[in-house]
Amino acid sequence: SQGWMEKFGKRHCIKMNRIHGEADSTDIESLQIDKAAIKEKIERYSACDIYNFDETALFYAVPPRTTISHQKFSGWKENKKRLTVGLLCNANGTDKYKKQEAVDHGFSMYHYNSNTWMTQSIFHVFLCCFDRSMKVQNCKVLLILNNFYGHIVDYAPTNVELLFLPPNTTSHLQPLDDGIIQAFKAYFKRKQYVKAYQYIDMIQND
Repeated sequence: SQGWMEKFGKRHCIKMNRIHGEADSTDIESLQIDKAAIKEKIERYSACDIYNFDETALFYAVPPRTTISHQKFSGWKENKKRLTVGLLCNANGTDKYKKQEAVDHGFSMYHYNSNTWMTQSIFHVFLCCFDRSMKVQNCKVLLILNNFYGHIVDYAPTNVELLFLPPNTTSHLQPLDDGIIQAFKAYFKRKQYVKAYQYIDMIQND
């Protein structure tokens, strides 16, 4: 028992909540958003043909900050190694295309630059591949993007219509920011810890 603090929390329905996304950075009511125009464009497509793409920073070398033990441990300087991961999903969470298309959509691409950020040249490669994949399947899709300069490229796709969300609204309107990116990072961490446990177990057995 944590004593009076635990009982106080139960009595007033207070609990620990994880903060994710950036929705509170913007007052959505103060922005002039043409929701009707956005809705009209989206309604032209079925759910499986509405895609969303976004990037997130993945600090893949950061160890956990909590542990279960009999004693206290000193902390350490956090490892700042990172990847910028681009995530792509459609509105109904299913893939009506062949499984091979997951590769064609860009999940196997890897690029390098000194600051690990998304750039126009990298996004240009992704958009060309995604458009070519849709063209091969004779499919027209909508791709929702945030208003980021790296997404503005000199390329006019034939089978992919681009929908740029208004500035400062992506945290409210973009599906990937509504817990999908958080879930991806949670799955990544789980796999990372399993690998670490297997490695420790191998050392102990040897």
